[in-house]
Amino acid sequence: MWTSAARPSRTHDNTAARHDHILAHLRAAGLGALADLGFRGLDNDVLDRVIVAGFHTSRTHKLTPGQKTANRVLAVGRAPVEHGFAHLKN
Repeated sequence: MWTSAARPSRTHDNTAARHDHILAHLRAAGLGALADLGFRGLDNDVLDRVIVAGFHTSRTHKLTPGQKTANRVLAVGRAPVEHGFAHLKN
């Protein structure tokens, strides 16, 4: 388990992850991470992806049924972690 130093709340997820070299640490440890949409675009290495984020929808780009299913699977995997964070904050 690892936590970063505290940063101002205005710091974007990707900025903090890049500052702490999260991708390099995950690759070195042979690990991966399920992430929320705030981490989209962080890991652009198609052949060696370690950050898995969901699919984003917009008014002009609707999700396919497969993308919706993938988002649900990611949400199920992330839910226990998010609940743990909520308990830590209380």
